[in-house]
Amino acid sequence: MSRETVRGTTGTFVVTVRGAQDIDFEGDPSEMRLEREWNDEWHLVGLRRLSNKPEDFEACDVYLPADLPTDGTPKSYQFGNNTARLHFWTRENQGNQTYVAFEGSVEVTFDGTHITASFSCTAAFGSSQLKLTNGKADLTGLSIALTSQYPATGELSVDFQGGPLPGSKFVATELRIDSSDFDGHRPDRRIFIGDHYDKDLPLTRNIFAIVIRKDEKGLTHDLADSNNVWIQFQRLDMYGTVTAHAGTLTLNEEVTDDHASGEFSCSFRRNDGPVFTAEGTFRLTRAE
Repeated sequence: MSRETVRGTTGTFVVTVRGAQDIDFEGDPSEMRLEREWNDEWHLVGLRRLSNKPEDFEACDVYLPADLPTDGTPKSYQFGNNTARLHFWTRENQGNQTYVAFEGSVEVTFDGTHITASFSCTAAFGSSQLKLTNGKADLTGLSIALTSQYPATGELSVDFQGGPLPGSKFVATELRIDSSDFDGHRPDRRIFIGDHYDKDLPLTRNIFAIVIRKDEKGLTHDLADSNNVWIQFQRLDMYGTVTAHAGTLTLNEEVTDDHASGEFSCSFRRNDGPVFTAEGTFRLTRAE
């Protein structure tokens, strides 16, 4: 098991927010983060503490694909099509609401340690919307995510109909359980992960993950109607990451950092491409 808690990012993160709320957001200097996520996505974070209570904050999270160039080549991504993602957190109604970008774009330049990003978008929380303009992040140095990683035993197998794999079968050869502790920013979650490399393409890695927030209860989850549970598939070539937009996850028991098991049936679609489906089972137990 590895426990990673070191932070090392400096810089600035600002954005103008108008709509359901008017906010001139500027992240606190001590709360900047540039992280590599569990699925190799790049994650930019700016956070502003509103008081000494851990739940009193505003924040902006930008997620960029794993294939983001690290040689300084400028790159542009769209929000709302599974290419890049943005979440803006507001403190309202005695709780944090998460507005998710459904349109807009981000321009990025990254040399491996220093990243600049300019973005604008429209984000929604239910029927409420925000316009984010003049967004700029200028960050240097990688942070280490606040995540415990546990090797696991068991199985995770998937039958695909369509999709980017050369064949229809996915049987994980490596298993892991990740458990996060974000110290008040972002809900904590557990991620049950299986991956394998293509038989004829040994450098192409495929990852299948079931993500469940720690405060989520119940055994049956509708993936089309939940921000607390989701399933992702990632192929580390030009394809990238896609999140299930519909389907059901059924657990055999409440999950913990030590174990999870269940079955799923879900659908994926990348951008405007064809829908493909995945059905499977998983049983992961933390290795001793």
